[in-house]
Amino acid sequence: MTTPPPRVGEQRPGGRAARVRAAVLDATSALLTEVGYDQLSIDDVASRAGVHKTTVYRRWPTKPELIAEAARVQAAEDVPIPDTGTLLGDLQMLAREVAANIGSTGGARRARTIVAAAAASDELSQVVHSFWVHRLQAAATIIDRAVARAELPVAADANLIIEAVVAPIWLRLLLTGEPVDDDFADRVAELVTIGARHR
Repeated sequence: MTTPPPRVGEQRPGGRAARVRAAVLDATSALLTEVGYDQLSIDDVASRAGVHKTTVYRRWPTKPELIAEAARVQAAEDVPIPDTGTLLGDLQMLAREVAANIGSTGGARRARTIVAAAAASDELSQVVHSFWVHRLQAAATIIDRAVARAELPVAADANLIIEAVVAPIWLRLLLTGEPVDDDFADRVAELVTIGARHR
């Protein structure tokens, strides 16, 4: 049985549009790591991706929008929402993933340059806010499953619990410069789990 051709405006999964999108987002992440947010240009992204700049502007009209999608895709790949079967296991895995992501050389550079640029740009600040809203909504699944397993009360505050896991890792990255390893991630997750259950 042959696969019917796509309708007008419809793209095959993994087709040229998907390859172009992946190339552009990969180029964006690479340049963000290499030159930082302020020095990153759409022209350079297009050149690195091997496409015309109008191709980039057609899908991502502004640099913040392009950065936001690159960050969302990278986060989904490098920090997937875990499902270990327990609240503690999920929070420890999440903390380890976040620590490995922003604790890497490239991840740290991307995180720092975006945070610094967002402080001076209302548009980028709004994009960063939307990014975190999306990530917190996705991670709330961890809390929903824990409530369903009766590990947490129904009134558990999903955002607060996830923020309590992630915040100490970002604190060390952006402020104290202390190491962020698996042991630290596990201890943070354990502390938050105890507090969430007590609450």
